[in-house]
Amino acid sequence: MFVRIDRHGRIAHPMHRQGQQMGDPSGRITGEGIGDSVPRAAARAGLTAPTELLPDLLPRWSGHSLRCGFATAAKQAGADLIEAGRHGGWVDGSKSLAGYFEQAGMWGETNPLYGIGL
Repeated sequence: MFVRIDRHGRIAHPMHRQGQQMGDPSGRITGEGIGDSVPRAAARAGLTAPTELLPDLLPRWSGHSLRCGFATAAKQAGADLIEAGRHGGWVDGSKSLAGYFEQAGMWGETNPLYGIGL
């Protein structure tokens, strides 16, 4: 999904530092690169300040936030657990993916109080 693009809009060549190749040779961003860029993007978007409801809890944004968000959105869109897991790179039977799916459905139509209008 993420590839390095040069200033001319082309997929960039592999990067080198002190003669050693860095990152993925196909030009895709690495997990480490995503881990570096997500917190910076969150900070630029102003997502690092405490919330009014939880002033003592600082939001933490990481590359993991993208995986969790993907799983949540897939569940809310009605995706099949196995198909979503394979698309997102989880192993079949992943407990972490199952946990995300469970959390995503906590307040939706599967909740017994959904639609009561309390």
